Amino acid sequence: MRALYVAASGMAAQQTRIDNVANNLANVNTTGFKKARASFQDLFYQELTYGGRSASAGRVEVGGGVALGRLEKDHIAGSVAQTGDRMHVAIGGAHANNRFLRLETPDGQYVYTRDGAFALDGDAVVHANTGYQLPGGVSVPDDAVVSISKDGTIVAERPDDPRPITLGRLEVVEFANARGLRSIGGNLFQETAASGQGQELRDSPDLVTGALEGSNVDAAEELISMIMAQRAYELNSKVVQAADETMQQTANLRR
Repeated sequence: MRALYVAASGMAAQQTRIDNVANNLANVNTTGFKKARASFQDLFYQELTYGGRSASAGRVEVGGGVALGRLEKDHIAGSVAQTGDRMHVAIGGAHANNRFLRLETPDGQYVYTRDGAFALDGDAVVHANTGYQLPGGVSVPDDAVVSISKDGTIVAERPDDPRPITLGRLEVVEFANARGLRSIGGNLFQETAASGQGQELRDSPDLVTGALEGSNVDAAEELISMIMAQRAYELNSKVVQAADETMQQTANLRR
């Protein structure tokens, strides 16, 4: 009977692994997406004795199966591709894995993203793909052309005035432990106790202008992981079949 539960836990674990691979592959072209990796841990152990009460009697520990440990985001930077859009930025540099752009929600909370595709809404306010604005909000004058410089400064230029107007600045934040951030969807993350408090970088944020960071999903790697999960699921299902047949044979001994 124990084998049924152990194998069932293995099937459930591999199903979760396949679900995670499916999500990674679904976002292979999502700007700034970070793939996740499933980690597992063994369950409780039950101590059994053998040999009765003889001097040679011994004890063994029989495992109870497997459970999902966690789904951990891999924040390694994706490839940067030029778009030519003056309001697109990507975070570059050797420390890009732990750096994010700060946004502000309508209720005043901070969220973080690697998706630097900014645009103007109907009120000429700079916003991200999610609709969230930059902290404090950045409004653009009428008939002005907006661009973002390498240091994150947002500049507007008007055809009737050669002098550029500084409107604001992107806030690039670095975390001590980016893996501790909480994913909330929409390419957004929230700060947690595990991630630590983000530190704003005011000097040399290493921004790449006119470009976007792509997904860090490797399709070939995900396909290999999917095949391995399928094989593991199949093996666990065979254990269920074998355990079921053993129980049937045991029941037939009474006949």
